[in-house]
Amino acid sequence: MPSPLRAKKLTELLIDEIKVLIEADSLRPGDKIPTEQELMRIFKVSRTCVREALSVLRQEGVVEIIQGKGTFLKKHYTPLPDMADPSSSALAHFMEARKVLESSLARLAAERASDEDLERMESVLSVLEGGEGEADPDRVVQSDLDFHYSLAKSTGNPVLLHLLQEVDSHLQKGRSTTITFPQGRKKALEGHKRVLHALRKRSPDDAALQMARHIDEIEKAQRFIMALQDGPPKDETGGCRPEGAGSSRME
Repeated sequence: MPSPLRAKKLTELLIDEIKVLIEADSLRPGDKIPTEQELMRIFKVSRTCVREALSVLRQEGVVEIIQGKGTFLKKHYTPLPDMADPSSSALAHFMEARKVLESSLARLAAERASDEDLERMESVLSVLEGGEGEADPDRVVQSDLDFHYSLAKSTGNPVLLHLLQEVDSHLQKGRSTTITFPQGRKKALEGHKRVLHALRKRSPDDAALQMARHIDEIEKAQRFIMALQDGPPKDETGGCRPEGAGSSRME
């Protein structure tokens, strides 16, 4: 049976392999990782692929690229569950982390959010509630993010907002699929309204409870929608390609 998830892009495979290499070589922050040329030789991929992978690792804060000196490990890397592996429990782990974090955020928001914060959250719900979503799926996704991030910002704690955005970065593909699906959008809207009602009541316990319930419902909807996506995996290598012939470490 074809996998419901797309095949990994070659760049993503290379990123995983570089992280494995970092772990295997026991590199520490400040240590230099292999050069572009060495990575091309080790993994049998093009320079474009290596540069794309290093760029992503730099954005993730794993490495630092210093012009004329090389690429250095910036922080310890702890492997996270692989969202592209349908056999893993990655979705459950990330959704559990999101539920723990956002329930706490909702509790704080019930105590700290200003009336202006609550009005801002109310305003973004209109996109989910109206008909704009069918014509502009991107706007629906953004409105969902705006609601959750507005709630997080209303706590006044930028560290918690940053942690939420970090967890969310691993859930974006599933979130986009779920929120643009009619039943998923309906569930999201219902959940947002319950959370907002609890915030307006200034009830920390109910706000936390409603947020946890909302995330549980979204996870169930996401699993259902993922199960429907049973098309064959696509080739999405793009400009990143294997280099030359012969076996590859990634095969």
